[in-house]
Order: sequence, then C-alpha cells, then structure tokens
Amino acid sequence: MKLLPAFVVLLAAVTAPAVFGAARFEGKVRMKMTDQKNPAHQLDYSVKEGFVRTDIETSPGQTAAMIMDLGKREMIFLLPGQTMYMTRPLPDMDADSAKHADSAGNDEQLVKTGEKEKILGYNCEKYVSKSKDTTTELWITDELGAFMGLGDQGNPMGGRKNKSARQDWEKSIIEKGGFPMRVVSTGKKGETFRLEVVSVEKAKLPDSLFAPPPGYQKFDLGGMMRGLRGGN
Repeated sequence: MKLLPAFVVLLAAVTAPAVFGAARFEGKVRMKMTDQKNPAHQLDYSVKEGFVRTDIETSPGQTAAMIMDLGKREMIFLLPGQTMYMTRPLPDMDADSAKHADSAGNDEQLVKTGEKEKILGYNCEKYVSKSKDTTTELWITDELGAFMGLGDQGNPMGGRKNKSARQDWEKSIIEKGGFPMRVVSTGKKGETFRLEVVSVEKAKLPDSLFAPPPGYQKFDLGGMMRGLRGGN
C-alpha cells in the first residue's frame, strides 16, 4: 500500500456554532474511505467533549494520528513510526472560509432530497451537493453530534496541496451540524470518492487518548528551520 501523507482534519470546524449545538456523542466511529488514488483504508474518529482524534492507516500496521484540543485551540500531530509529535494552532474559521470560497469560485450547497434511511441503526437523511464536475450524495444523521471534517490529507509540515471535491461538502456538513454516515462522490468518469461508517461504539474514552503518549518528544519544526538558516 502506498504511503499516505499524515492525516489532517478540516481546521475551520472548531469555531462553528454547530459544534456546540448538536447532540453530544462520546465514543469511536470507524470509517472506510476509498478514492481514485489510494486503495481502501480505515479511519478511526474518536470524540470526547472538547477533543477530536483521527487515526488513519498510512501503511500496513502503521497509522498517523491528529488530535484537536478545542480548549487550547491546538492541533497535535503524532508522527507515524516515530516517538515524536508536533503542534500547530488552529486557524481562524472566518479567514479560512473566505480563502476557500475565493479559491473555489463557488460554494456548494446541500439540497435535501426527502429520502430517509437507517444506517447502522441511526436515522439518516439524504442530501445532494453538486459542483461543476462532481455530484456528491450524503447520508447525514443528527444522532452522533457534529462532524469536524476530514480535510485534504495534507501534512503537518504545510497547508493544503490540492483542492479536493471533499472540501466543499465537508464545509456544508460542518455548517449544518450533522454527521455523515455515507458519502459518495461521482465525476464524469464514475465514482471518485466513498466514505462509509462501518461501526459506531459509544464509550467513555480516556483523557490519555487525546494527548501525546508518554515518552513522545515534541518536534520543533520552527527551531529546525531556523537552524538550517543559520539561526536567522
């Protein structure tokens, strides 16, 4: 399996009112995600009040993890295969949304279809989101709290690399305040992306899950870059 970049959630979500207004959920949601460039891989989305942790397979037996601490407005990246972590501040939602809208040229809007379905026992409504080249079908429930986004599969060293069709529907769900149980994007040549929830486990999660493990050392990227520039 080709190595995937370290996983990054959509950062703007943490300041959205929907995050605090939706039904509360604590536990783990396991998802299966596929796209045109990578084979199917597993994603664990763990939620505790004030925290979100996303673990994604980067290669067989190896995962990358990203923790959002909403109270500190901080992201923590656990570097795969290393006992190291990095931190970054959460950006301003309004500035990020404006930048995204400018680059996208148009915002997708979720359209309610009226169709309903139970997925893993959760009541879902079907929405459709369309852009110039992509149609996305989303089955959304309001029984699992507010979705915080999946992001672009960028990396902690920098920002987004390429615009993804997923960015638009993620932004729409975040503003609505629901949780996607199934997402299918289709382009001119067929299916381009699929995300499906395969299990939901309601459970009390330990605080330790949302912090660097004991023995992990903080990686100072800024210090390293200053060193490479001779301290200037």
